[in-house]
Amino acid sequence: MNKKLISPDFFPNFEEDDYKIIKDLLFKRKENLTKGEYENFLINELKKFFPNSEIFLFNSERGALQKFLEFYLNKIQNKKVATQAFTCFVVPNAILKAGGIPIFLDIKRGHLNFDEEILKDSLNKNKDISVVILQNTFGIPNEINKILEITEENNILLIENLAHSFGAKYKEKYLGNFGKVALLTFGRSKVISGIFGGALIINDKNLGEEFKSIYEKIKYPSHFWIRKTLFYAYMVGKIRSNYNKFTKGLAYTLRFFKIIEPEISKKEYSGQEDEIRCLKMPNAFAKIALNQLKKIYKFSEHREKIAKIYLKEGILPYAEVPSQFEFYYLRYPITVKNPNKLIESLKKYNIYLGNWYNSPLAPLKKRLDRFGYYYGMCKNAEELCFSICNLPTNILTSEDDAYFVSDLIKKFK
Repeated sequence: MNKKLISPDFFPNFEEDDYKIIKDLLFKRKENLTKGEYENFLINELKKFFPNSEIFLFNSERGALQKFLEFYLNKIQNKKVATQAFTCFVVPNAILKAGGIPIFLDIKRGHLNFDEEILKDSLNKNKDISVVILQNTFGIPNEINKILEITEENNILLIENLAHSFGAKYKEKYLGNFGKVALLTFGRSKVISGIFGGALIINDKNLGEEFKSIYEKIKYPSHFWIRKTLFYAYMVGKIRSNYNKFTKGLAYTLRFFKIIEPEISKKEYSGQEDEIRCLKMPNAFAKIALNQLKKIYKFSEHREKIAKIYLKEGILPYAEVPSQFEFYYLRYPITVKNPNKLIESLKKYNIYLGNWYNSPLAPLKKRLDRFGYYYGMCKNAEELCFSICNLPTNILTSEDDAYFVSDLIKKFK
């Protein structure tokens, strides 16, 4: 039995130096866990990627999206916000909680994102769309140049969602600098992590100045909630380093006593607003995210290296890649006839492949109508959900791990 856990999930970016910071925050108590200097340090480092922006830190990316849309949609008449299917349901949930109406765009066949033709078709049917959100699925960018043209011609606000693609470039310019607004996440399984956290990046000076008064009124999570979340992250490091029956039991115990703070809460699953996601990002999480931000180039280069191993081993990625972009795979997407069977068969080797996205609004498969989606709306996205799974490219996945995973996939029938 392989004792090491191989997965694109379960805190895949956290190394020894990150856990040392978490341990110090928990036990040495040198820094204020709520408000503190690391928030400003993180913003200053982010300014190197987004030099002409106002940056606001939130406890989650969807919280940042919700708060921004509440502010922006209140200023305009049209409330329709276009976003793609083949995504996580928290995006349309944030749109709804902000008073918006989600309009779902299908993905282009053979791709992981919608293209300009799909957007044009939707605009013909919904002439009052006021906002378009790009996803850049698994790190593969949308055709930003073509979509930007359309949104500018139609006076539509473009939001670049960088949850999967922070650090990617188009024509040597970082994504996030093209639209008036961009979103970052520091969630535990994204490009870089802070356990929780996100950032709203506003590239329009007037919008940024207006939003400041909204942001000043937002509070921080409680000290207790922050400490509980830090403790869980610390314990995951112990569990992940030696994944066996005992540590699996420990993980169950943490869940049983509700020490785990899930990535998606019960409130969100039921279509409610979870207020804690809409609060400010605390100083403790900013310190962790700052440490990870310093490693973003190392992380990106490693992801490229692992993806090349899969490709060399004949594991072909799903989806065409647009030209003139510098990008990496946050997760390496493949399609197989029975992804659930493949995922289950590899678990005995302590390999837990990703199942993004097993539904047009993952991870939900039922009652998508609560979020404005009905089956049949986006047929390409729905069809892809039956065959896709994704392989890890994160820093904890070694080159030997990538060869091991490749061999097992090639033997799978």
